[in-house]
Amino acid sequence: MKKNQKSTMKGIIILSLISFFLTTNLFSQVNCNYEPPRQAENWVFGNNAMINFSGGDANASLTPSDILFPNGSSIISASNGDLKLFSDGIVAKSGAFYTLSNGDGLQGNNFASQSSIIVPKPGNSRVYYIFTLDMYIPPVFTDGVRYSIAEFPESGPVSIISKNNLLFNENAQKISATQHENGRDFWIVTHGYGDNNGANFYSYLLNDSTLNTNAVVTSIGHPHNGNTSSNNGAGSMKISPDGSKLALVIPDDGIVEVYDFDNSSGKVSNLVSSTSGQFVHVNGVEFSPDNSKLYFTITPLGDGTNFLYQVNLDDADPFASPFIVHQFDVQQNGTADSLFGALQLATDGKIYAAKFKKGAFEKPNLGVIYNPNRPLGTCNYNELNHNPNNGLYLNGGGSIIGLPSFVSTFLDIPHFYYADQCHHDTTTITIRNTSNIDDAVWDFGNPSGTLVVNDNLNPGFVYSEPGNYTISLTENYGTENYTYNKEVTIHALPNVVLADGVDTVYILENSSIQLDAGQWDFYEWAPGGSTERYLDVTQEGLYEVMVTDSNCCKNSAEVFIKFATISFPSAFNPKSNITINSNFKIVGEFGGFKSYRLSIYNRWGQLIFESEDPTEGWDGTYNGEDSPPGTYVYSANFESYASDLKPSLELKKTGTVTLLR
Repeated sequence: MKKNQKSTMKGIIILSLISFFLTTNLFSQVNCNYEPPRQAENWVFGNNAMINFSGGDANASLTPSDILFPNGSSIISASNGDLKLFSDGIVAKSGAFYTLSNGDGLQGNNFASQSSIIVPKPGNSRVYYIFTLDMYIPPVFTDGVRYSIAEFPESGPVSIISKNNLLFNENAQKISATQHENGRDFWIVTHGYGDNNGANFYSYLLNDSTLNTNAVVTSIGHPHNGNTSSNNGAGSMKISPDGSKLALVIPDDGIVEVYDFDNSSGKVSNLVSSTSGQFVHVNGVEFSPDNSKLYFTITPLGDGTNFLYQVNLDDADPFASPFIVHQFDVQQNGTADSLFGALQLATDGKIYAAKFKKGAFEKPNLGVIYNPNRPLGTCNYNELNHNPNNGLYLNGGGSIIGLPSFVSTFLDIPHFYYADQCHHDTTTITIRNTSNIDDAVWDFGNPSGTLVVNDNLNPGFVYSEPGNYTISLTENYGTENYTYNKEVTIHALPNVVLADGVDTVYILENSSIQLDAGQWDFYEWAPGGSTERYLDVTQEGLYEVMVTDSNCCKNSAEVFIKFATISFPSAFNPKSNITINSNFKIVGEFGGFKSYRLSIYNRWGQLIFESEDPTEGWDGTYNGEDSPPGTYVYSANFESYASDLKPSLELKKTGTVTLLR
């Protein structure tokens, strides 16, 4: 970093500070606004079913080529929302729906409840890990939990560069992933099955250099075991969006378990469980977006009743009074042929329920829990704007048993979020899930602020002063209301000052000056477009700098550079009533001197006055006595500031002045 050359100009005539505020962050080199993750924005599942959630809406369509994923699948999009990669545990396909080079023959099982999950390699947007699961039904299904690595090179085909690496076998059909506490690495969590491993969780850490294949093992909870016809290895396991909890189901034993998950250590602890047999044939499981509720489905194997349950995880015993959100019967022989399958939270803040016909045949709709943060029946299963519906129509695609699995962190999106947090900005607020809101009432926590965008679902507000505020949203629907709060900090604009705040700086012709914009994150000078802190100036003109601070707040300052006009009077009279004529000093528009010295000599060469202050002149006295009228010699020495363009310039002026009495 270049030494900060002080830009104080001794003798500058201070007029005024010109400062202009820019209240938009459009041209910031970084973006300080919260941006929801988009890696879970696309779904591919079932029979040719595809959903895109960009823009906050679920847009269903047919896949561009035939896909049949009867049970679990996995998919990931790039950070910009472009579909990148998906798999059913057997084949890996790109977002263009072609099979990756070496992308077939993965040793997962597309009938496993959760056949696979895709995790990006930290710090490398071109590499993804595909974790696959087989069922564990020896001696036929024993391929276990494996991982393959997909690479998207800058040129050349997308391919699997490492394939079917074994982590362990004797596994349940359950896998989930979440981000490490450090916000960079990822945990991949699986569960064992059988007498040897059935009581164990296995947590694997993926960092920017490698996958640690030595798992963090936690032995806790009801064992996953049974004979070869048991379904206890099936069903789902999910980590909550915030990474703090883990839930799973054990179908034949009828158990739902909820744990704390430590995303710093990978450990699982603090079991809360239903009683054995309480929820026989439990299948799908999912957390609400705010992590406070758990949903799970019951899928009968024969004649029976499908159930969709909600439990409140804030209750001391969440499973003491589970709430039935929805139920319907199924018969092996008859027209009642529908079954519940998996549950999956989406980026739009809704939970979607797979539905299929017995025999694993497709259905044309997904069930929708429109408001999963709301309690009991107000979660609005298949109800939108006070009208019941059939959920989400898949536009020709088919729902079967499973839905895609995602890293849970990619679904950790607040109920509402804001953009533009600098003083004078219009702070805009976006609600993640706007379903079933009759009216939205906002309290921005700043009565003296101004509502400038009067849209209840997407308001814009200008805060009167920088500071910390609480935004409160109350959603009204029917007779119920729901309140959500969020803190916001409105940042002061950077206090950028050029040339100590003067509006004009004078420099010696053929010299230069270095302007210092101060310590900020980004700079843009005009004219010229320099992006450095310092600007060396040699020409007259208006110079402006726009700075951006670490909060992405921007502000500008400007200064006019002008060549100094230097002259000295030929005579003066200390008794003159005109001030400018009553002493002898430099006159004109001047400043920008690194050093200055004025010396006055009498006719005998004796120094009778000297000053280094250009605003100070000789009053015609020496040692307190009036000097006699006559002619005196003066010598003025000037030195300009140096810059990277030019060294300092030294200038000397000499002449005579007549003292009048």
